[in-house]
Amino acid sequence: MDIDIFKYNKQASKERLIEYLNEQTEQDLEEVITRKLDDYHAAHDIDTVLLLRAILQGSPIEGDENQGLQRRFLVVKCVIQWLSKEEKHVPEKSKQASSVVNLILPQIETFPIELLRIAGKLVTDIIKEEKPIQLRLLDVLSKIWNVLVAADQADEADDIFQDLMEAKWHHQLVVGMASTLNDIELTNKQLETALTCMIKKLADIEIEEVPPCIWQLLLISRKGFKKLVLTGILNFFNQTSKENLSRVEGTAMLHISFALKQDQELGTELVKIIKSDKANQLELFNVACLLTAARIHRLQDTIFDLFKASIVSIYKDSDRLDKCYWISEFSPLDAAEYGQVFLDVVETSATAGWDQTRSSGTRGDGPMERVASLGVEILLRLFKYHDVVRSEILEQITARIVSRSASVMDFLELLACIIREHPESVERYMSNIKDTLDILSFLPLSTAERLLYAIQPLSKTNDQFRDGLILILRKSLFAKDLDGREMAVRGFLNILKEQLTEIEENGESAQALAAQGVAFEILGLLRRCFSQQCEIRTCVYNGLGSLCQEFPAFSGDIFDLLNTQFLRTFERDSTILNPIKLEACVENATNGGYPKITEPIHILLSNLVKSLRVAATVDVTSVTAETMSRCRDTLLSFINRLSKANLEDFELDKTASFDMATHVGLRNNQYATLLLGAYEVSLEHVFLTNDITVQSSEILLTLFKKRMGLVGILKEASTTEKGRKLTHINHTSCVSLEFTSKMLQAIFSHKDTKDENEGSKRDIRSNLDFANFLVTSTYESLKQDDEYFNCCVIVCDIYKSILEKEDSSSTYANQQSTKKQPSVLGSVAASLLKVFTLVSRVWPDRLVHLLSALTEKDQGQTEDEQAEEEEEGRTPSRVNKSTNLVILKLIRKIKPILSKYLNGASPIYKEAIQIMQVVAFLCKKLEKRDQDYLVRARHVVSWLNSLTQMEFIEDVSLARDVMALFIRLCSDVGEFDVIQKICEDVHLTSGDLDVATREGSVMDTSVTYQIINTKTVTIVTSKLFEFIDASFDDLTWGIGRLKLCAADDDAVDNTRDFEIKICKRLTSLQFILSELVKSNLQDVHAESLFKTLAKAYKTLHTLVKYKIAYPTDISQDFINVISKSGTEITDRMYKFLTVYGQQQQTQTHQEARSKKKGKKKEVNQKQKLKIQRESKMIPNLIFAVEQFERYLIQLSRKSKFDFMQYMKRSTSRDFRIQMNFAQQASSSEDEDEDEDEDEDNGKKKRPAGSSSHGGAASSSAKRARTN
Repeated sequence: MDIDIFKYNKQASKERLIEYLNEQTEQDLEEVITRKLDDYHAAHDIDTVLLLRAILQGSPIEGDENQGLQRRFLVVKCVIQWLSKEEKHVPEKSKQASSVVNLILPQIETFPIELLRIAGKLVTDIIKEEKPIQLRLLDVLSKIWNVLVAADQADEADDIFQDLMEAKWHHQLVVGMASTLNDIELTNKQLETALTCMIKKLADIEIEEVPPCIWQLLLISRKGFKKLVLTGILNFFNQTSKENLSRVEGTAMLHISFALKQDQELGTELVKIIKSDKANQLELFNVACLLTAARIHRLQDTIFDLFKASIVSIYKDSDRLDKCYWISEFSPLDAAEYGQVFLDVVETSATAGWDQTRSSGTRGDGPMERVASLGVEILLRLFKYHDVVRSEILEQITARIVSRSASVMDFLELLACIIREHPESVERYMSNIKDTLDILSFLPLSTAERLLYAIQPLSKTNDQFRDGLILILRKSLFAKDLDGREMAVRGFLNILKEQLTEIEENGESAQALAAQGVAFEILGLLRRCFSQQCEIRTCVYNGLGSLCQEFPAFSGDIFDLLNTQFLRTFERDSTILNPIKLEACVENATNGGYPKITEPIHILLSNLVKSLRVAATVDVTSVTAETMSRCRDTLLSFINRLSKANLEDFELDKTASFDMATHVGLRNNQYATLLLGAYEVSLEHVFLTNDITVQSSEILLTLFKKRMGLVGILKEASTTEKGRKLTHINHTSCVSLEFTSKMLQAIFSHKDTKDENEGSKRDIRSNLDFANFLVTSTYESLKQDDEYFNCCVIVCDIYKSILEKEDSSSTYANQQSTKKQPSVLGSVAASLLKVFTLVSRVWPDRLVHLLSALTEKDQGQTEDEQAEEEEEGRTPSRVNKSTNLVILKLIRKIKPILSKYLNGASPIYKEAIQIMQVVAFLCKKLEKRDQDYLVRARHVVSWLNSLTQMEFIEDVSLARDVMALFIRLCSDVGEFDVIQKICEDVHLTSGDLDVATREGSVMDTSVTYQIINTKTVTIVTSKLFEFIDASFDDLTWGIGRLKLCAADDDAVDNTRDFEIKICKRLTSLQFILSELVKSNLQDVHAESLFKTLAKAYKTLHTLVKYKIAYPTDISQDFINVISKSGTEITDRMYKFLTVYGQQQQTQTHQEARSKKKGKKKEVNQKQKLKIQRESKMIPNLIFAVEQFERYLIQLSRKSKFDFMQYMKRSTSRDFRIQMNFAQQASSSEDEDEDEDEDEDNGKKKRPAGSSSHGGAASSSAKRARTN
């Protein structure tokens, strides 16, 4: 039959072909078509497409009985059935399918609606079978759909669409179906349904099919529903196992990036989606997509602004959660988790091929310190994994250095990390780093110093780089700029340290010999600095002194240098008592020019004795040993002559001028600075050489006495250039931490009556000025020698023992009663706090070790500690020494110290304040995340509760510190009832509004807390307002976190608990604030109350706005908040406003009658300023109340609960501010003067409508209000 059909088709007239086909049965034709479709090799030289075309040509549409149309439909039906089988084992089928489909697609347009419906149903039935098919079948479906839509047959098309959406597709069909849906015309509803279905199908397809399917979805998004598509794609990658998707994530991001370039709205929508929810920003794929999109110029600024704002916001929120730890129980936030997302992006970009995230990631720096650290870590990892961005990173670092950017230190930190951790990678980019050396001498000193530190490892490994650096430093060493010279010195010291390290590590090797040569070359260059300015010499002396301690083997050479320099200013003639050539140390000392120090002899001497002590511990050459022996004799002569010489021998006695405006006075001040340092270095050398003996103690006391004499003269006689007396001597102690710690240990260690030197120690210990000098010098030396942690332990232990042994009757507390400077005890307590602070900053992880060492020094346990351990079910031998337990133990040691200071014969409040500040510091270090926090904190609260109830403290500063800590800890542990009792005592002490308005009324004034009295009530009230303000701020922020929790449908119970917690805290604050509103507060406290009330109503209206979104879920706790806001706050606030206004009006009348003529302008100015303040505060308060009530009315309507029953309106809020009162009062001065002269007519006229609220007067026409 196929041969006949082909033969008749070749004839010019098709009539024979039509007749032949009409003669054939449908079954025969179907058999021929089906057989020929499976013929891929053109049997009988008849091509399949040609045969099908012949059948179509022999089937005219206009024929009788629609035979031609039926045959055409038969061809299409056979092709559809043939395409329903994929047959991958027959590679020729796909080619033939394309040809056949292209042939029949135009025929579909000729079919009537009924045939189209049948064809569409046939295709959907095939799809429902969940079998692989030829994807060209979907083109047939697409054509059928479009013809139906064009014929306005929406119902028929919708039936086909519903069948498709309900069918379970074979996974190989999903991508093709997505392409088909992109080609057909859909309504918005159908498009949304189709996209939702396609997104669900992503989980069913093979991993390799995901990227093309995503690309098809992105193409469809051009028709609409961009948010749906993007959200679906992002959720799919975020919720699916990373192991499965890691192979295709990069390809998917490339598709997304390309789509964003083509569709501007798609990029904007992506940013909106991720910006709308902070949880989205914690997903790895989302951040990676944004970084990919950031390569598009129009999106770059938007995306990085989003990153910056998000990072800053998250770190701020994290810090706030640390302070409001109760919120983190319901809405936790880990800032490190967000930072880790960026680091994971970098890691994945190296392992999974996310190349497109690299170039945009190199710009990920941040504005804050913690954010900057995150940026450094991100860029460091990018440098580690991706060679393509290394050059750009180094160029960015160089650009920041040259431009002196504000973030230059962060980039130098990055450079240091890169060089230290990836030296091999840096070698290829040495040219970038060498570029920074060319501008080294032009940089600010701090920047140059940090740059030198960063590149220091390169000078050790790269000889060529080191030589270039030495050449640049050599030029800078003799530059005119002082900072350039100092930078060069520090650079040489860094290189010298590297070379000495290499010598120490490599012994006698060739590398060590080469390093030794470089070291001596640098030492020679540094020696040339001995003739430069004072600042340069100081830097060199201190640098060499530190190196000799770090590298003892090199100390002999350093000693030779320093000793030679010292002998230049040492007076060798032993008959002259003055051992220092002071005129040689100060430039222009005698010729009348401007004097300035050129030789810091005290710094030189300090480092000389340091190098001498170190050199004595190692083997040195015979020449050096002989020089050291002569130096010891020289120092002995120096100290003996210094101890015998009087101030007159230095021309620095009481008759000398210390006026900084004169040449002589300026020179003498500089002489005194050098001499003070010489005395201090001599003290250190004598003690460290001889310890404390009878002879050495005499020298020590003599030297110190002369030092104090010089300090006394400076305090009395020194004046500034303007002739004013100097209030503070700017002198930095020259003694080392080693000296102060060992000296304190020696004189304050356990007394041994058998020790023959005990008397000498007692003499030094009883010298109060000496003790004070040791204590104050310790902290200064700690700041300079911050690497000595062990000394901190020794010093703190000594401080604690001094505080425990001495009391208010001790001379350590009373000797300063007539002096302005603090007592020894005060200095000890202040220094203890400073050491704690220093350790927490320099060694934060070792602070607990320090505190533990202080508590372990005392053997045995107190009864409280034993009781606590028994209560917690632990044995003393198995105590888990948590951070909080260690801190609590130390606070227990401090408790008796504070009690002793307050209950002595005469209380020593200044020292008690210092002790209280130590306690406050320790309480801040309590770890709120530890399980035992509440237990430990409540112990402290219990102690403070007892202290404030029992101690009648009238010192305002001490009361401030005690109450601030007490209130804060009560808030942290949730004991708001205690704070309410404090407010009740403030209420009793300040007076009650009812008592103030009713004459003859008497109020009970017996307070619970003795610390609250007429002298301290002001400061306690201020601290209460600070606490309440901060608490309302925290609650307002907490409600914002509550909104985030409520958006999570899976956290309903957590959200409800969070809301209840907020309501309970808010209720407690309302009771606390209620006590203050009932108090008779005046002046600044009344103004503070107005501000606090406004803040309270702002918090309330924020909570009500939140509840409007969930009006059906009204808890009893929320109802309590609203009811208490009406009964406890609002009603009493109106009464306070009325009474306050009346009091202000009365006070104004009294001031007007009693003020003197000379003070009129001053009084009027004060009244004017007060009116201006109140003209803002009171209206702001009333506006806050009205806003709260406005939203409360809305909530009442939505929730069907009458919240307004708790609210009471008052005419006290209907007022008008009379701002012209101040001008009228000012203009009435002349009239007041005339009235003063005539007492009979002395009634003063007040401006009409004066304020009843301190400038706020009731309007003459008050608005009618109804409850």
